[in-house]
Amino acid sequence: MNLIDILRGIVIGVANIIPGVSGGTLALVLGIYERLIGAIQNISFETLRATTGVLRFNRSNWKAFTAELRRIDAFFLASILIGALISIGALAKVMTYLLEHYHDPTYGFFCGLVVVSAWVPFRLIGKHSFSSILAVILAMVCVIAVSSSGTDEQKISRAQVKYDLEQQGTLQSEEFDHSPARLSYMVFAGAVGISAMILPGISGSFLLLLMGVYFDILKSIAGLDVVTLAAFSIGCLIGIVAFTRFINFALKKWYDMTVSFLLGLVLGSLVAIWPFKGTAEVGGRIVYLSNRMPSTFGANEAVTVLAAVAGGLIVLLFIYIENRKAEQKPISASAK
Repeated sequence: MNLIDILRGIVIGVANIIPGVSGGTLALVLGIYERLIGAIQNISFETLRATTGVLRFNRSNWKAFTAELRRIDAFFLASILIGALISIGALAKVMTYLLEHYHDPTYGFFCGLVVVSAWVPFRLIGKHSFSSILAVILAMVCVIAVSSSGTDEQKISRAQVKYDLEQQGTLQSEEFDHSPARLSYMVFAGAVGISAMILPGISGSFLLLLMGVYFDILKSIAGLDVVTLAAFSIGCLIGIVAFTRFINFALKKWYDMTVSFLLGLVLGSLVAIWPFKGTAEVGGRIVYLSNRMPSTFGANEAVTVLAAVAGGLIVLLFIYIENRKAEQKPISASAK
């Protein structure tokens, strides 16, 4: 276990709590995106075989199991997972409070973090060609198109639906649609949603909202609809296994183009996490609408700017730590 990796997992977990923020973006920001994708991609039936084999309490099976753990970078994955679970479990209520009472500074923090972090994928690009610039622009257009697809009226309507569901309370299982067509669509939605979470710049929960299943998932969780949740989980499993392999393949075959595309996704995500937005009220709650520029510069705007600076400084700190580690490795290697 590595404390730095656990802290990275905490940051990624926080990102998954924030609507419109992608965990993939933060993984790229923290410089672990390629390693994370590669580690997940390495998980295979061989991993399952080695895990079940260790139950026979045989020394050779134990050696095979430990070798498999090293192959899939299991301790790194475990550190990230533990950090993410810690943040989701411990900080979910804190982040909800911050979003409700300090929306602009909270998003400002992530905005500053993402702006400075764009340097991370930028410096990974070996050759800044016309095709790589085109990949950046294409990715930005894709993210902006997805992020801006909902009108203010649609956002208010979705907030009203969510409010109505909360007023109804837990729903009964017979109200759920378990038809083959609906369950198949849930499998598809799970695969697409988890794939979006892997990609920087795209919020998986937002994409589920666009696909029309976000509130169905909320209803299924509230009503303990195991059938629908199982179908959705199967889709997530299929998506994470298949999509990580595709990303890993793309990084190996078209490295500069792929990293350029990822950079474009990160830059495009700034549209989704822009802190200043129009507002409306539904059921006593504030609904945030389209982006806007602040008409005045008061205390809220000042705190938001300071939060953005703080987010940027945190990224610079991570970059500094990584550079120090990279400088120390050759020294320790030569000492040996």
